[in-house]
Amino acid sequence: MGSRVFAVVGSRQLPSGGAALVGGVARVLVRSGGSLVVGCATGADAAVLNSVPSSLVLCLSAFGRGGAGSCRVSAVQQVQAHHAAGGAVQWWAGGPASVPLPARLRGRTAAVVAAANSGLVAFFGSPASRGSALACRMAAGRGLPVVAFPLGFHGLQLPVLGAGQWVPCERGRVWSGAWQWQVAPGLELQTGLAICE
Repeated sequence: MGSRVFAVVGSRQLPSGGAALVGGVARVLVRSGGSLVVGCATGADAAVLNSVPSSLVLCLSAFGRGGAGSCRVSAVQQVQAHHAAGGAVQWWAGGPASVPLPARLRGRTAAVVAAANSGLVAFFGSPASRGSALACRMAAGRGLPVVAFPLGFHGLQLPVLGAGQWVPCERGRVWSGAWQWQVAPGLELQTGLAICE
């Protein structure tokens, strides 16, 4: 893993073209010298695992080896392929099998955010994507830069993360349509970095 680690999160169901967008952004983050941390779900997590060299991605899995404890939205095949290719996987990242699935998924999301040190990029399939909103709030609470792609809706419908507002990212082709969380005046980002530059 590189010294700059970005979390990538997002909806379990992406609209047409969503997986290609996730993969393109993931490759840009890696080309900038970063490495990535993702979860284990279908949608955005699977798109990252399919798009970036395994050595540059840490996958935090809410299930165990062989898909033990997985559910219908678990990207078991992609996580196993990532592991087989030499990629790092932390099994049971949200807690052991005895922990109920909803709690394991929340724990896994918290672990993904905790592993990032340079920011979080989220891909929202809808404004009501609870897992993505939780990850964004956790990252913003840590003072990390947060960028979100609203897929199929306006950025002003993105969930509020605290004291601040969403502003459009104006730079770079890959960041077209993205919004960055801007904290209220007087609050500073922990890293001092912007993602979409």
